[in-house]
Amino acid sequence: MNKEFKVYYGGTPASREQLDAIEEIVVEQETGRAWEARIKIPVCITEDGSWDGEDDPAYAEFARVRVEARIGDGDFVPLIDGSIQAHEPDYNASPGLSVVTLIVHDDTIMLHRQARSVSFSGQSDSQIVSSIFDTAALGDDSDIDDLPARPDTNAVLNQHGTPMQMLRSIAARYSNYHAYVLPGTSVGTSKGCFKKLPIEPDDGLPAMFLSGPTQNISGFRIQRNSGQATRVEGAHLSMSDMSVTTASADPSDSLSSGSTSAATGEDSVLRLRRLPSGIGDQTDLSEAATGMAAESGFTLRADGNVIPAVYGAILSPYKMIPIRVSNSRYSTNYVISKVVHTLGISEYTQSFSVLGNVVSPEAGASTSMPQAAAEPAANFNVQREIV
Repeated sequence: MNKEFKVYYGGTPASREQLDAIEEIVVEQETGRAWEARIKIPVCITEDGSWDGEDDPAYAEFARVRVEARIGDGDFVPLIDGSIQAHEPDYNASPGLSVVTLIVHDDTIMLHRQARSVSFSGQSDSQIVSSIFDTAALGDDSDIDDLPARPDTNAVLNQHGTPMQMLRSIAARYSNYHAYVLPGTSVGTSKGCFKKLPIEPDDGLPAMFLSGPTQNISGFRIQRNSGQATRVEGAHLSMSDMSVTTASADPSDSLSSGSTSAATGEDSVLRLRRLPSGIGDQTDLSEAATGMAAESGFTLRADGNVIPAVYGAILSPYKMIPIRVSNSRYSTNYVISKVVHTLGISEYTQSFSVLGNVVSPEAGASTSMPQAAAEPAANFNVQREIV
C-alpha cells in the first residue's frame, strides 16, 4: 500500500531537491485549535560559512505552505494549508546533526489576528457567521450549517475580541456546533466551517478493529470520566411580556432513540450547572441547555495508533468513525478529536484521539470477531515530485 505526499511552497509544487531535503513532517490536527505542521529540514555549513537554505524564500516567515498526502490509489487529502509562523534552527558542531524546523499554522490565524469591537445590529447568527468568514477571505466557499433564529430578534450581538472568539461564542450557545478552518480544495486556500458534530460515521473512513483478522489499530487506550456528566438548568425573564421561561437537560436528551448514553448515574449524582444569565435573549433556552449538557456527555476519551500497512484511509478531526474493540461496551462510534500525521522518509503513521458519548449495551459476535481477511500491503513511503 503506497503512501505519498506533496508539498507546496508559496503555491508552487516543491521540487525534487526540496522534497529530498525534508527529513520529517508532523501535522497535528485538533478540534478547537489551530492546526500545526512541523517540517524538519537538515542543514549544513557551505564553503562560504553560511547555513545552506537559511535564506531560501520558500522557508521565509509568513510564506505559504501546503501539505497533502494519500494512501494507495485514493485522492490526495490536504493536511494543512497555511503560513510559516516560526522557525526553530538547531545548529550543531557535529556533522549531520543540524536541522531547521519550519512551524506552519493553518489560516485560523487569519480570524485570530485582530481583536476589536464590532456591532452586528439587525443580523441573525447565520448572517454574522457568514459575514465573518466573508471578511476573512479565506479563498474557498464557507460551509455553514443552519442556525435557529434568536428568540429576541431585536437583540444586538457585539464582538469584543477576535472574529474567531466571536464565532466560538455563538457556537457555544447551540448543541454540538463548532467553528473551525479546514484546508481548501485549491492550493493556497482555506475553508471556514461552522457545523454540528456528525451523528453518523463518515463513508470514507473504514471501521477500526483492535483484534481479529481485520485488525488495523495497534492499541486503544480509554478513559471514562463519568464525573463530568452535567445536568443543566436555566430560566429567562422576557422584558416584553414579563413571562418566565425555564429549561433543563441532561446528557442523554440529545441522543437518538435507542442509544445508550456513556454518561451513567441518576440525577442525584450528576453535576448541576446553571445557564449564564441573559442567554435567553440570544438563543432558545432549551437549545442552550441541551447543547451544554450534550457536550458534557462525551465522557469517553481514547487514543490509539493505526497500523500503517493495513489501515487505508487518512483520518481527520470533526468526523465520526466506528471502532470495534472486541466484545466490549466500548465498541461504538466515536468523533475524531485529534490526529497526528507523521510523514517520514520511509513511513507514514497516524495517531488519533477520539470522543464518545454512547456505549454499546451488548456487542455481538460479528463485532468481536470480524470475518473479512486483511488485504496484504507493502509498507513504504514515496515522496511524490509534481511535474
